[in-house]
Amino acid sequence: MQSLVLLVVLMGAVVAIAWLVLNPHPPTFRLDSLSLSGLPNASDISSPPLKLHIRILLTASNPNKKLALAIQDVDLFVALFQHGHRLPLSSHNDTLPSENYISKRGHRALTVVAEAGLPPGRGRRMKRLYQFTQGSAVMLVRMKVTVKFMHGYWPSKQATVKVGCGHLTIGISPSTQTGELKEGGKDCRAGFA
Repeated sequence: MQSLVLLVVLMGAVVAIAWLVLNPHPPTFRLDSLSLSGLPNASDISSPPLKLHIRILLTASNPNKKLALAIQDVDLFVALFQHGHRLPLSSHNDTLPSENYISKRGHRALTVVAEAGLPPGRGRRMKRLYQFTQGSAVMLVRMKVTVKFMHGYWPSKQATVKVGCGHLTIGISPSTQTGELKEGGKDCRAGFA
């Protein structure tokens, strides 16, 4: 019995030391494009909660020389800033259709599609926020990504990575109720949670 316990403790120590030696780094992310549809217009603002559709295209890169990784799911949080105020958007948990495998030093394109709820606009301040006539707004995108690190036959290691893409200028088209990322792609900050 003691030898079994000692064997389990020894195996755990070997695996922990191996992961320390392999030194996993979080994947890096680049936001390539972002599009919005379903933006409210002046007649929509007193309606029941509205749905804003968000589509984000990302490139995930694996900086590890010795480890492959798989991106398992993404929790997406968004905020839209208009007229100096934060437009309240509800957050969603968005699971990617399958594990997205990225080889050592590899890259992978990912698409995250979500809906965010906009509460009805009440009062003069909220009505002003929902009038997308300026032609642009600023958006903040944050993600919590579950990543699985893999090396040969070793047991995999799972970690959570926080990703932040801030100060994204979104060009708004009030006539079509859509928005697109104005500038080209943007590198995001990423680190272990």
